[in-house]
Amino acid sequence: MRKRTLSFVIVLVALFGVASAATAQEDTAYLMYADASWTYQYWGEAAEGGIVATNATITGAGEYTVGLDFTGTEAGEADGLAFTAVGIVTGEETFPGYFIEINSIRINGQQIPFEKGYTSSDDGIVTRMNIYNEWVGELPDDARSYDGDISDAAAVIVDKDLFASVRTVEVAFTLHEGVADTAYLMYADGSWTYQYWGEAAENGVVARNATVTGPGDYVVGLDFTGTEAGEADGLAFTAVGITTGEQTFPGYFIEITSITINGDEIPFEKGYTSSDDGITTRMNIYNEWVAGLPDDARSYDGDISDVAPVIVDKELFEAVQTIEVAFTLHEGVGDFAYLMYADGSWTYQYWGGEAENGVLARGATVRGDGSYTVGLDFTGTDAGAATDMAFSAVGIATGEQTFPGSFIEITAIRVNGEEIPFEKGYTSSDDGVTTRENIYNEWVASLPDDARSYDGDISDASAIIVDKDLFAEVETVEVDFNFIAGSGAAAGAGVQIDVDAALAADYHAYFAVQTENYIFRDGWDNPTYGLDSENHSHLTGWDGSEQVNYGGSFTDALITGNGEYTVGVQLGDMGFGEDEAFNLLFVSTDIPGVLLDEGYITISNVRTSMDGGQAREFTFADSEGGYVRIVVMNTYDSDVGTETIPFIMPTESIDISFPISGLAHDAAAQGAASQDAVPGTASMDVAQDTATGLPLWAKILLIGVGVGVGGLAVWLLAR
Repeated sequence: MRKRTLSFVIVLVALFGVASAATAQEDTAYLMYADASWTYQYWGEAAEGGIVATNATITGAGEYTVGLDFTGTEAGEADGLAFTAVGIVTGEETFPGYFIEINSIRINGQQIPFEKGYTSSDDGIVTRMNIYNEWVGELPDDARSYDGDISDAAAVIVDKDLFASVRTVEVAFTLHEGVADTAYLMYADGSWTYQYWGEAAENGVVARNATVTGPGDYVVGLDFTGTEAGEADGLAFTAVGITTGEQTFPGYFIEITSITINGDEIPFEKGYTSSDDGITTRMNIYNEWVAGLPDDARSYDGDISDVAPVIVDKELFEAVQTIEVAFTLHEGVGDFAYLMYADGSWTYQYWGGEAENGVLARGATVRGDGSYTVGLDFTGTDAGAATDMAFSAVGIATGEQTFPGSFIEITAIRVNGEEIPFEKGYTSSDDGVTTRENIYNEWVASLPDDARSYDGDISDASAIIVDKDLFAEVETVEVDFNFIAGSGAAAGAGVQIDVDAALAADYHAYFAVQTENYIFRDGWDNPTYGLDSENHSHLTGWDGSEQVNYGGSFTDALITGNGEYTVGVQLGDMGFGEDEAFNLLFVSTDIPGVLLDEGYITISNVRTSMDGGQAREFTFADSEGGYVRIVVMNTYDSDVGTETIPFIMPTESIDISFPISGLAHDAAAQGAASQDAVPGTASMDVAQDTATGLPLWAKILLIGVGVGVGGLAVWLLAR
């Protein structure tokens, strides 16, 4: 965090009512203990029965020691061990999100070996790290670690036999500061004069940020009264952002609870949480370039059916002197991963609940993309090992609901500590609830209908991925896997359409262009400059932030079946002004992208003619935005570029012709007309994956080469 000067603090106090400085926090750490007979116990209160406790006063991050002395008891020692843990009395409140790391454990003055543990809380008040807790066979949902990795943390970290006769026990530990991040209010006013993107505020803007330490309520805001204008003029974009939230609080959710402008609360709709770059967590408040939800949209209540990409009325932001946004950060979705198992005789089994018959289970809490480990230990069973294997799979308890459409990728399998070979498997679900990847399932001879793979290819996936003979005598088994979060679509669903109906339907194709200085006609589905806007009826240029009508008339096409179609523009008197190059030249269609992606339709031999000259051939088609585009030039996509065809900047016209095949029938003739004669898009019930994005004039700003109104901050607007 940057150091703030006293004057800046005074400004914040005056503007936002920060009335007092934070007081230093203190708490007490102690060693919880119960011996095998529960004769000698200690739980942080007054020690009894001759026990002497060494507690520690916790003042923040640092190194501490706690311990117990049993030499003054009647027995002179504790007899064995039933339970022990390091505890901090009200740690979840005084030091929220902090981590305990045990450095050493000494019994009777001698250090003993121990494994890595985890920090958690049973009651949301006491912070603790279990040392020995035989009632916990797997990590709890709130398990956390100082190094950010709980995959190698153990529920029991010591050998109980080393506590046979305990006269003294001491535990040294380090308390690590909790994860923290910075929340702020992204903002650009209508003229892009006053902006804020989480860095140093400029031009008299004063920012109120918030230090985010975990789930809770926070407020961010901006004050424009110190600017030259004394207020922000209108609104181009605003969102709540958490700087590295996808890393510090993966999968967490933002819920806006109030928006206040100039001291008055304004109405707003429910929004969604997402990230553009996999780093910054954010919730858009006003983003006119997003018409649909992105693939990673998520909501604190698990329901994105009622969220909106724009949640406020722009008119309420005409003259903003101050703005505050209060929000709640909700803990990310967590789910329980485990190793399903049944041995050859079905004597020893585990299905994700409480382990029985001496089996010790190691589970993992899945909170999003990452690497995890699950496993089983059979050494505590009567037989000391599982004999043979009838079934095994990695399971995520309610994965189809918490992370729909996600994937499991097994990366290692260890039997008795030794890695064994395995083939590629597949992800599926038997019941529509549990996500799983079978390791050995002799009842499945072929892949089920819902089989899916992290790499999109199930052609090389196997129903059985291991040699059963390698599981003859299993003392321990561990499985490492990567979890890859899905798009949020139903498992294996992708884009759902009636293919026969889609191939028989009529569609539309529209001419689209953008020159080097952003004279443009955008795709039909752009939320601001698309089919429903006045801009779609003529070429649009810019004089500063003012739009200029460059005229021109368009030929668009009604696609009624297989055949050849042409779209184009007849330039007006202003032509393309003084521009000499294109950023984009393409055909925008409302054909569902899945028809192209799945090979149902083919587009080839695309020919472009300028000023009626020789047609130049170049073919590139994709499904950006969920619909088919035919792209001739694209400076923003290295797969296309702008050197695709030779040309001299036209002064009269551009025509793009293309054949399409694979539809249900042939067209008698092209349905071509002016744009006014192509009134709307085809009536198709298609799930659009994402919005087209920014208007064409703004896309150049996204890669940071534009100047003026957008600046480098505009790249944030893509979602």
